[in-house]
Parts: sequence; C-alpha cells; structure tokens
Amino acid sequence: MLGALLMLSAAAAPAPRCAPTRLAACRDTNQLVMAPAFTATVRRFIGTRKASYLYANGDVADQQIEVLHGPPDEPTRIGSLYRFTACRAHSCPEKGAAVLDPAGKIVALAILYSPCATADARDCNRRNDLVVFMRERDRQQRIEVVANLRAWAVDQVAASYTLPGQPKVRFGGMQLIDPTAVP
Repeated sequence: MLGALLMLSAAAAPAPRCAPTRLAACRDTNQLVMAPAFTATVRRFIGTRKASYLYANGDVADQQIEVLHGPPDEPTRIGSLYRFTACRAHSCPEKGAAVLDPAGKIVALAILYSPCATADARDCNRRNDLVVFMRERDRQQRIEVVANLRAWAVDQVAASYTLPGQPKVRFGGMQLIDPTAVP
C-alpha cells in the first residue's frame, strides 16, 4: 500500500521548473528569461557596460534581457550547449541569443540589432549587425559558438520582412566583445 502511494505521489509531482540549472526543462526562451537567477546571471556576465544597440547609451544587460523577453523560440543545441533565442517585443527585427553550458553557465550572449540608436543612422533599418559577448575560453568552443551565432543572425536577417519597394535588409557584420575587457 505504501509503495502504491509513493508511486502515485511521484507521478503527480510537477515537472521540474525551467531554470539555468535545469535547462532541459525549458520549453522556450521566455521560461528561461523569467527565471530571476537568469537575469541576475546576465547582469553579472555583462557587468555595467553601456552601448547603443536598442537605444542610445543604454545598459547592455537591460538591452540583452529586452531582446530575449519577446516572442520566444524553442532552445536548440550547439553540441552539448543550449542556444536560446527570441526577438524584442513589438520590434522583432531586433533579436537576442543566449548560449549556456549544461550546468547553466553563460557561454555567450548576442544582440542582433539595426544601428538606429547610433550616431550613424544612415543604415537604420537597412542592415542588421550582431554583437556577441563571449569570454576567452576553449578555442574550439569559441569557434563553434561564434560560427553558430553568426549563421543564426544571417538566417534571421535573410528571413526578415520588408515592405514592397523597400530595399532588403542585409547582414552588416559582427563584433565579438569579451565582457571582462574594459570598454
């Protein structure tokens, strides 16, 4: 009888909640971003860096969280790593990616953006650039992750919608930044 009760209680136990330490339980990027531990980890990873990706001289951690907080994608794998992507709410051409190892440690963060917030707005809405934040790590892993994020960004730009008669948005390029480096 006790064995049957234990089996029933185990069957009724809720599925594990999505968290940086339980990535396999995350069905989409929003579940991960809503975990307070994840946003705190993003802030520690990027630090107090400021830049103009989504808006002028903004906190990069806030901008990263913003592009990951909109319509989500299902996670994909880069070998043993997890890649989570989403687009910015109400501005889906701007997108974000987070690559985490199986233990939930951030390997890389990325923002795909149009340079509208920069001083040089000539290419505003004509090109999208990718910035990747990744610490110096295992060289082979770095090559794989950066290549995967670049290919993801190129695919996203190629699939972007433009109004009839307007030029197609192009992929402008990629910048790789070590978040521990002094800006």
